Amino acid sequence: MMKHREEVPTVQLQLGDDEQIAQLRRAWRNTLQELAPNVAQSTRGYLEQVVPANIHQESVELYLEGQFAREWLNRRHKREIEEALSNHLGWAVTVQIIPPPEPEEQLESETQALVALPIEPQGPPISKPKLNPRYTFDQFVEGKSNRLAFAGSKAVVDMLGERYNPLFIYSTPGLGKTHLLHAIGHALLKRQPQARVLYLSAEEFLQNYVRAVREGKAEDFRQIHRSVNLWLIDDVQFLGGRDRTQEEFFHLFNTLYQAGRQIVITSDRAPREIIALEERLRTRFEQGLCADIAPPDFELRLAILQAKAETENICLPEEVAYFIADKVQSNIRALEGALTRLAAHASLYGEPFTAEMASEVLRSYFVEAKSSKVHVDQIVSAVCEVFQSSPQELTGKSRKGEVAFARQVAMYMARELTQETWLRIAQTFGRNDHTTVMHAHQQIIQRLGSDPETKRKIQEVKLKLYTSA
Repeated sequence: MMKHREEVPTVQLQLGDDEQIAQLRRAWRNTLQELAPNVAQSTRGYLEQVVPANIHQESVELYLEGQFAREWLNRRHKREIEEALSNHLGWAVTVQIIPPPEPEEQLESETQALVALPIEPQGPPISKPKLNPRYTFDQFVEGKSNRLAFAGSKAVVDMLGERYNPLFIYSTPGLGKTHLLHAIGHALLKRQPQARVLYLSAEEFLQNYVRAVREGKAEDFRQIHRSVNLWLIDDVQFLGGRDRTQEEFFHLFNTLYQAGRQIVITSDRAPREIIALEERLRTRFEQGLCADIAPPDFELRLAILQAKAETENICLPEEVAYFIADKVQSNIRALEGALTRLAAHASLYGEPFTAEMASEVLRSYFVEAKSSKVHVDQIVSAVCEVFQSSPQELTGKSRKGEVAFARQVAMYMARELTQETWLRIAQTFGRNDHTTVMHAHQQIIQRLGSDPETKRKIQEVKLKLYTSA
């Protein structure tokens, strides 16, 4: 039972008061144990970084690095923290979650690093990052499927190290995450030419680290990484299962994060899906902004084609652009590759751009080349098998959650894997309104961006379709 406020000594407790601080720390450990099982993994990561600092009568100060993390806990979990900490201390307290104070002698140099990068950067010599000159924000085509990742990428350049740190961008290959990684580097170097930007893949990080250890230059390796203003790491899933490299990566990550340096990471999957990744790294990857890039919808594929054609001075008829955007659905690389191949064919053979010519030249790029034998009824059967449902339920009026979800998956896959119209698919499922199918299609696209279970279910259905065909 909580004690009354009168029993509390009216004395300010500071870090130097060992007994009182020890009491506060014990209470915070118990608070953490109480709250951790009941909050999201990313929130648990923030809580684990909290440092109990001071007590002044009924006011407790908790230190936490990172503006986003502080705002998140203050806005969403402050009441829970206050109640739990009060119970474990034995009296009612209010909580202030604030940034830790900086040593006065370091304040000026840290401010320079974060706000106005030094004219002569400190640290060992570092070469300019090898960034693709075409991968800039201006050349990136924004759409529904990549909007969060695009906005987050621009935001980190505007507020380097202060917002969305780290920024974790993930998607299947070929959807633009590396483009955004390079674009961030370009944008910062354009604003601050003397900024220390380090861009490398996780595989390069591993190779460089192993070489440094072998040559007795591990400390030089660390100094280079610790001195950067912006750390860009591509394909971090490569670190999975490499324990010693993960250990080094973890300590460098912490050093940069605590110094307010910006970290941007890409992966082909979400942090929680990276196999053999240490939990402490997983929680740190999730403590900033995790942004998924979903496969582009028709409108975005069309916009990408038109932008590519304009950049390459290709006169692309609208009907051919529509044809390619409808058929080439796998990823942006395939889409741009299809246009390049089509333009080369037209130039070499002097043929005009037509849908017929595109159909012949680009056959290997088409979704239909792999799935031309798949029909809606086969999709329904495969979905029923995976979801343990019946065709009657999928084409009926049942609104049970599992059945409704299975029906949406079937409608989505019918649109993606066949050439049937919205209306024809709707009629197959006993509906007269094609907007029902359009809504289902959009719902699944949204779930694919945030729900790994939906991805797994769709992969199971595809496996059954193509192994039984």
